[in-house]
Amino acid sequence: MYENIKLFPYNSNTPFGIRFIGETVCDDKFVIKRNKSDLAAFEYIVDGTGTLEINGKVYHPQKGDMFFLAEGSRHLYYSQKENGWHKYFISFYGAVADALVKNYLDADVYLYKGVYFEKIFRHFFDIAFNTQDMDKATEQLTAELFHIFNAIYNRRILDSEDTADKIKRYIDNNLEREFNLSELCTYFNYSKNHIINTFVKKFNQTPYKYYAECKIELAKEYLSHSSMTIAEISNTLSYADQQYFSYCFKKAIGLTPREYRRLTSPNG
Repeated sequence: MYENIKLFPYNSNTPFGIRFIGETVCDDKFVIKRNKSDLAAFEYIVDGTGTLEINGKVYHPQKGDMFFLAEGSRHLYYSQKENGWHKYFISFYGAVADALVKNYLDADVYLYKGVYFEKIFRHFFDIAFNTQDMDKATEQLTAELFHIFNAIYNRRILDSEDTADKIKRYIDNNLEREFNLSELCTYFNYSKNHIINTFVKKFNQTPYKYYAECKIELAKEYLSHSSMTIAEISNTLSYADQQYFSYCFKKAIGLTPREYRRLTSPNG
């Protein structure tokens, strides 16, 4: 068995701290048991198979999976005799870490299948072992670790969304582009009728009407909170020209973009 681990100084006052980072190439003698864990950690499987028993649940993490060891959990985990684990791990603590766990992870979910975070974990390892200043290393690791929490959260949201929600998310992420129903159909591999009917059934409006309304709301934000010219806003939001933008805006709001800016912008 091979293990390389980097310990970080513990600071009970820090809102987010790193306990340790490491890499293990396991053999059949690798067994970890904690009756009430005093740490929280992510462990990423680079290769191999093994078993995790945690709070009455049994998992078999393998290549591309990551498991979460919750603070206070009762767990036992061990590598298989044949094709044992090669894994990276990072342990963290603090009030911010607790808040991320509570708000970004599902309770009682400990295995994340097929996340393929190897590149991120290798980066953790490089930072920990190649950064002289431990405070700087902790700062960099904290920022990188947030990417994992965010990726898990986004995956959780996507898994809970139906087709209409996914169409809505796609539109939300592309408001500054021209609306293209054919492109939307190609992306989701559905017909135009199916896309429109699915969206209308849930949101009581067509995808285009939703897009147009959201784009006006975005235009209002630009007018109120930026120094961009009306022509620049029109161009940024992919309107045909400034005149058409003004026409659409007045039709929706009852004011021209210039009048709306005068009423809502701190600078008038």
